[in-house]
Amino acid sequence: MEDNDNDDDGDGNSAGNGEEDGDNDSDDEKDDEREDIGESSTPGRQRQRRAQPSWLKAAFTRVLIECNLRGNRSQPYLYSKGTFWCKPPAAYFCLGAEPTTPTSLYRPRFFVWDPQSLYKQLSCPACGQVLIRHSAISRAGQVIGFESSFWLTGYRYHCRHCHHVKPRKQSATWRSWDRRILAALPAQLASEFPAHLSHRNGMSKPLFAWMRSCFQNGMRAKQFSDAIRVQHLLRYDTLHLQYLDRVAMDSWMGKQYKLFLKFDGTSDEGFNGFVPSSQWFRDIYDNFIEDHRAEFNQHMGKLTGEICAIDHSHKITEHVAKVNGERVFNGLLTVTNEFGEIRSCNLAATKAQTQFELALTRMRESLEFYGHNQPEFFYTDGMADKSFLESSFPSLRRGITPIEKYGHLKPFVLPSDVQILVRNKISSINTALSTIIAKIPIQDEPNLVIGYDFEWNIAISENGKHERGEIAVVQITYEKRVYILQVNTVVYSEYGR
Repeated sequence: MEDNDNDDDGDGNSAGNGEEDGDNDSDDEKDDEREDIGESSTPGRQRQRRAQPSWLKAAFTRVLIECNLRGNRSQPYLYSKGTFWCKPPAAYFCLGAEPTTPTSLYRPRFFVWDPQSLYKQLSCPACGQVLIRHSAISRAGQVIGFESSFWLTGYRYHCRHCHHVKPRKQSATWRSWDRRILAALPAQLASEFPAHLSHRNGMSKPLFAWMRSCFQNGMRAKQFSDAIRVQHLLRYDTLHLQYLDRVAMDSWMGKQYKLFLKFDGTSDEGFNGFVPSSQWFRDIYDNFIEDHRAEFNQHMGKLTGEICAIDHSHKITEHVAKVNGERVFNGLLTVTNEFGEIRSCNLAATKAQTQFELALTRMRESLEFYGHNQPEFFYTDGMADKSFLESSFPSLRRGITPIEKYGHLKPFVLPSDVQILVRNKISSINTALSTIIAKIPIQDEPNLVIGYDFEWNIAISENGKHERGEIAVVQITYEKRVYILQVNTVVYSEYGR
């Protein structure tokens, strides 16, 4: 399904150059009908695309005619209505037309993209000179949506100052959805473009956002592709049922109706349904990650890292290409912070500490750069990493007394005549305090010793920071008694908080 001949070349020309302007518009149309098939031993090897169905061509022609109705600002007529979209009528109203055919329900949606008419200063990505609108792209580009596809209607812009790489071509043209054209637009205008483009077609931004959420929560690409196919089939079945209901209403009149063809029928009157493969969705996702690597790295570098965990994973390296049958990487080193966020992620050739020493150094520097506290705790499944982690993060030694320094001393044992008393009711707590007060001498006592300590719960604020909560336990030691007063139990039972 992935290699669909109906798909459009999403990025246009790989070099950003289109065809000659002037009198050779037919050359542009021919190039729109050809399709690159990737790298090969024959430079420029191309193949002719399969013709799009007549119902799509007819709808596309109507949109182009409407877009040619331009006002004083030389903008498509749609833009005067405040929209980029050319939407068809509802299926119910399409069924009222005569004659009623399946193709009357295939009315596609079109997105008209002519940013040069809105931003006259649009400049050539190669030389910086102002571009001029050349002609409409003669073939609509398919974009996969949640339950159906929509189609891109774009334009070619030409630069008279740049020369085309092909012989006998004087000027270069750019497709309006070329990523370099999108990058040259103001952000508020570029954000209106509704798709992430691949080499042959595209994926709508809402569907891509949903795909990211699904992938981040454990759904795999195969299951995602199957789910999208179900949604497309559901819309197809709904149209099919509407058509059959219309046919049933007129069955008594003896009218003859055309057959509603299959979802993936590729005939001229077929539905021409298409859902990409799981590999296609995975490639779109991977390309997005690669394109935004710098932003992801910056976001990761701004995260906190007070309590960290470090571990090696060997699952992902099983899917990395091998060289002469040997793995290039042995494992993936991941460092997470106190919120479970990935703070560092690096492929390592071996588990040797030198493989990830630089990554930890960069992490320490980024924490310092963004004003975060250095790590206080590090969880690891290898105690051999202790010295290495302490050298990478000196903060791990702060306030720590090594056990080896006092290893010659005997372990402390609580004397057998010392009592530990736990109190968790108001009456028992008052009795314990009264007992201590009663035994305190009235006159000054130079050797009076009372020990006390407090423990409190940890509360997490709305912004995710750890804060000190209410006191939960009070420990008081006097003479040979240790009182543990669980005041939190009293507070909750008596006051409900």
